[in-house]
Amino acid sequence: MTTTTEAGGRAERWREREDEDALFRQLRLTVRQGLEAGGDTPAASWEALTQVGAWEFALPIGTDGLDLGQAVLAMVCEEAGNAMQPVPLTDTLLALDLLAGLGPAAPEAADALLDRVRAGEHPLAVPGRLPDPRGTVPPGVTWKPDGGTGGIVLTGTGGPFAAGVGAGSLLVLASGPDGPCVALVDLPAAGVEVRPLRDHGGGAVSGAVFDDARLPAEAVLLRGLAAEQALARVGLRAAVHQASLLAGITAAALTAVVSRIRGRQQFGQALVKHQAPRLRVAGLLARLDAVRWAVDDAARDLDKDRLTVGEAAGLIALTAETSLDVTRDAVHLHGASGLVRDGLVAGCYRRAAWEALRCGRPAHLWDTAAHTV
Repeated sequence: MTTTTEAGGRAERWREREDEDALFRQLRLTVRQGLEAGGDTPAASWEALTQVGAWEFALPIGTDGLDLGQAVLAMVCEEAGNAMQPVPLTDTLLALDLLAGLGPAAPEAADALLDRVRAGEHPLAVPGRLPDPRGTVPPGVTWKPDGGTGGIVLTGTGGPFAAGVGAGSLLVLASGPDGPCVALVDLPAAGVEVRPLRDHGGGAVSGAVFDDARLPAEAVLLRGLAAEQALARVGLRAAVHQASLLAGITAAALTAVVSRIRGRQQFGQALVKHQAPRLRVAGLLARLDAVRWAVDDAARDLDKDRLTVGEAAGLIALTAETSLDVTRDAVHLHGASGLVRDGLVAGCYRRAAWEALRCGRPAHLWDTAAHTV
């Protein structure tokens, strides 16, 4: 395998795919340049994603979107992860997916909401975990009917979620007596508190607390069997998007490592000249390469409607474990400087620590992969 350390000034091979066609490669370059040129803060990163049309990529043509497919969305998630700005990208993609799939059942305000999202004015966040590849609603928030009004009452806690830009609405996934429920909560709302969590260097993070929050019937998007079916569909996509985001965070950590071993001197020469750190970094790059190929193949299978629940569960479990292992080793390779709170590699490790669990714990996901066709 050729690494950056061996290739001198050549491009970073672990961030490229040689089999990408020219149009896809140009689209990746456009997204990357947009994030690099104008994404030095979470707000600027969100604006950059809006400017390149990321929200149109996700929406079907029937809702004035471009419907470019899951491989393109996975690429956007990877590049956003590499930019290391804490924006609710995968959350918003999940919400757009659900809203676009409602059809005639969509609330009257759905079109106006989609317009605000497209304009970059209304980020959507999912407090807590995303649905797993089977579409199972995570624990934490429960719902019950609110009398005969058609509304619901939410109770519980959800978090963490990226909060570099303030969410305009929360997409709440709750479990209840009649199965799962999906509700859209416009902020601010009575009985709903968004609490900033301690930032350990990975970027702004928040959680949400629901204290008998009463939502009207029009805020409830799906419940029962309809919610189960919709979450099973978007759960597969959420796994691929989250895996792509984690691959990008891992790539950002390795970029910092390569720069470190090139610039750090030991025994009169750069660390890159020493065999031990050089081989260790090569091993980390190989693991990232394997994950990126797996994510790309899964995204293309998803576009062809042949990705199974077991495959998606195995993908996110593999990516989560790889991200945690590689970012931890990146901290070690930095030595004491890797522990600096505001350092990039420390931020990657701390962000990966909670992003890696958003689709479920790897051990549980491996079990799902082993027992699901």
